[in-house]
Amino acid sequence: MRGLFFRNFIIYALVICVSFSALGGIFSYRINSFALQEKMNTLSDTTEKAAESTVSFLATSVSLEEMAPAARVYRTSMTQLASDSDGTIFVTDSVGQMLLVATTEGCYSQQGGYVPQKAVSDVLEKGSYYEISDFNGYLSSSSFVLGAPAISGDDGVPEILVFVAVPSDTTLVFFVNIMSTFFFMTVCVLIMTLIATYFVTWSSVRPLKQIASAAKQFARGDYSARIPLPSHHDEIFEMAASFNNMAESISNNETMRRDLIANVSHDLRTPMTTIGGFVDGMLDGTIPYEKQEHYLKIVSSEIKRLSRLANGMLTVSKLESGDELVKTNFDVCEMVCRIVFGFEQKINEKKIDLDLDIPETLNIKANHDGLFQVIYNLFDNALKFVDQGGSIKIYLAEKNGRLNFHIQNTGSEIDSESLKYIFERFYKSDRSRGSNPNGSGLGLYIVKTIIGRHGGDVYAKSGDGKTEFYFNIPIS
Repeated sequence: MRGLFFRNFIIYALVICVSFSALGGIFSYRINSFALQEKMNTLSDTTEKAAESTVSFLATSVSLEEMAPAARVYRTSMTQLASDSDGTIFVTDSVGQMLLVATTEGCYSQQGGYVPQKAVSDVLEKGSYYEISDFNGYLSSSSFVLGAPAISGDDGVPEILVFVAVPSDTTLVFFVNIMSTFFFMTVCVLIMTLIATYFVTWSSVRPLKQIASAAKQFARGDYSARIPLPSHHDEIFEMAASFNNMAESISNNETMRRDLIANVSHDLRTPMTTIGGFVDGMLDGTIPYEKQEHYLKIVSSEIKRLSRLANGMLTVSKLESGDELVKTNFDVCEMVCRIVFGFEQKINEKKIDLDLDIPETLNIKANHDGLFQVIYNLFDNALKFVDQGGSIKIYLAEKNGRLNFHIQNTGSEIDSESLKYIFERFYKSDRSRGSNPNGSGLGLYIVKTIIGRHGGDVYAKSGDGKTEFYFNIPIS
């Protein structure tokens, strides 16, 4: 789990770092392009204006050295252009000899110096020149230099050339400042993003660690472990909730398994002890011959009790196997009458007042054997606990596409605490244990299981000296 957390974190961190690196590269490229374009625009505008000023001055003056008003205006204009561009302007003849140099400090005549021959050649041959250089040492540092012709002769050959140089270090400073700010912001955002990614990844992996820890507890036989549910209802929440439901189901199944073993052991031990005791008594002569028939009847009763318990457990096992119910069409009213007639002797012995409120016929589609066992178990249960001379009422009807069945008997009531568990396996209230020790405790559980598999519900209520069970299932 630790590996999963760090693997996911590293993957997310790498994706974030690569994304920021790509963003930084694109940003730096765009900033650099923007800065260079600004420099080129400055160079181009300054070169164009310097050429225009030179043309205008030469149109009114014979010599650059003439200190006429036009010369002063020209020098002032060239100085202003140099200041605006924070650069240097060179004016040369067609062979590259410098005639004038303008800087931010002023405009001066220059004699004897020559600009690089390549610069002159490019202007004469290509009409322009662009390079980053120190211009034969005339510039204190590498600069962006742009050259263009200012005046051409009658033959079209340039006679006066203009070169404008702008320091490149200002662009570098601008670029470094922008990139430093971007880098600082990127680092801050990256750190915050990585921290957020760490906690998000950890919050996603933590439930998995908790599930792994709980699974280890389950392996040790401790079924009490549960996963705390996240605050947000997302996939992690659903996974944790599903695990808790599974854990609850496993815990309940384990409890039921233990109860099953305890109850089966109890229900088997009592009749087997009785059978063994009576058989041993007859074998060793403790029980006289003339009384053996009486005790053999008790042994037979206990064997039948064991048989009922075994059959009940087989029925429960079959119902819980999940096999699909085979449904057929039949008359449920005829089934009820047949079950009641089967108990005629017991009804007469207890002098029961039987009230049947059922239609003449009601066809339904259900599992015949399963529904027969449901009604049989409920009627048998009512007959066991009805008081002598009491009454049993059965109501059966169809309503809203569902079969409604009610059976009510008079007699002692079932306490509210027992009603909560009466449909559980092997549960028998104190009343049923005392009055009917032969019960297996599986009858009502079988009823609930069969009704549930039919898509229905079963309920029980008890009060005012009456106990009633009722269920409903779809008719088809």
